[in-house]
Amino acid sequence: MKTKVTILGLAILCLSAGKASAQLVVTAPVLEVQSGVQTGLQNTMKGLSKAANVLVKAGVKEQELTKVFSEKNLQLAKTWYDGLLQVSSAVRNYRRVQSVFEKQGKIIQTYSTAIETLRQSRYVQPEQLSLMTATYTKMLTESANTLSDLQTIVSPAMLKMTDAERMRFIDKLDTKISDQLGLIQYYTERNFVQMHMAEQKAQDTQALNAFMGAR
Repeated sequence: MKTKVTILGLAILCLSAGKASAQLVVTAPVLEVQSGVQTGLQNTMKGLSKAANVLVKAGVKEQELTKVFSEKNLQLAKTWYDGLLQVSSAVRNYRRVQSVFEKQGKIIQTYSTAIETLRQSRYVQPEQLSLMTATYTKMLTESANTLSDLQTIVSPAMLKMTDAERMRFIDKLDTKISDQLGLIQYYTERNFVQMHMAEQKAQDTQALNAFMGAR
């Protein structure tokens, strides 16, 4: 009898170990991929924040937005990835989650690069730059809010959602932030066109004055 109990105990132990091992095999690659994605996003935002901080300390107030929103993006990403284990692997691995974070990163990078070019141009007046910065601020805030909405997926209130419902919600957020990225890119292109037009006008005026002075 004792021998049978021992054999049964060993069998249960082996079965439990097998399940744990299988779970480890499935979970480890998932976490590794998540860690890689998270690290990549973090490095991008940390680099932006660091570069912006140098300019802020040098008195470039427009880059304060880059610093603030890149740091906010880091915190939102941390909240998301810390809460990933609360949802299913299907949601954890859903590629459009990464897409949302990447597009938010592009939005911040677009602003950071554009505002520096516009700030250094002598053809963009201070009042124009101030208006542009205010408009960019609204765009950055809206995209950050979209990213904040993603956090609801891992909140206790939303844990009752099915995977299909979560994925539909993520799809909507990805579409929304795609539109926001397109809008900030369009606005930036428009600002550059205005800058180049002002430059061309100034050059034309200078050429005309030189011509009239030579007569």
